Amino acid sequence: MKKIKLLSMVIISLLFVFTVAGCGGNNRESSSGSQSSGSKDTVFEFYDKVQLDQTKAQVDAELGVTPTESTQMKNIFVYVNEDTGFGVSVMFNEDGLATSKTLFYPNAEDLAFLTPKAVTQAQADSIPDGATYDQIKTILGEDGIETNATQIPFENNQVSYIRIWANKDGSLLQAVFLTDGTTNNVMFFD
Repeated sequence: MKKIKLLSMVIISLLFVFTVAGCGGNNRESSSGSQSSGSKDTVFEFYDKVQLDQTKAQVDAELGVTPTESTQMKNIFVYVNEDTGFGVSVMFNEDGLATSKTLFYPNAEDLAFLTPKAVTQAQADSIPDGATYDQIKTILGEDGIETNATQIPFENNQVSYIRIWANKDGSLLQAVFLTDGTTNNVMFFD
C-alpha cells in the first residue's frame, strides 16, 4: 500500500512540475493588476468545465479553443483562454479519456488574491505527514486553491488533488492529497 501511495504522489508531483514549467513559460506578461483584479470564476473558467473521464472531443467542444499539445509529455493538451491567460492542462489516457486536469496560470502571483493570507516555509515545515485538508486549513488560516485533480489507476481511479496557497511575490506552498484525503508531501517553493 505504501508503494502505491508513493507512486501516486510521484505521478501527481511530476504532473505539477511539468505544468508549472509550462505556466511560467507562456511568454505572457502579467499586466499590472489585470490578473489580480480577476475573479475566482475567471481563474477557474476552463478548469471547472473539464470533467475527468470526458473524451478529448468533449473537452474540445466544451472549451471551444484549439489546444496546444505538450512537448514535455504525451497526451497532454493545454487550453488557454487568450482573454484571461488562465486555462487548463488535460491529460488523456490511451482510451482518449481525461484522467488529470491541472490549472494553467500565467504566474503564481496571479493566484495570490485567492489566498490573501501569506504562507511561509516554517508553516510548510510544521504540517505533519498524514494531515488532512481541514488540518492544513487550520494551520494556514484559509482555503487553498485546487490546482490539480488526477485519477490514480493503481487505486481504482480514485482522485488525488493538489492544492496551493500562493503569495504575492510568487512563492507558494503546495500540498499533494492522496486518495485517502491525507498528505505526506508538502513543499514550499520560493
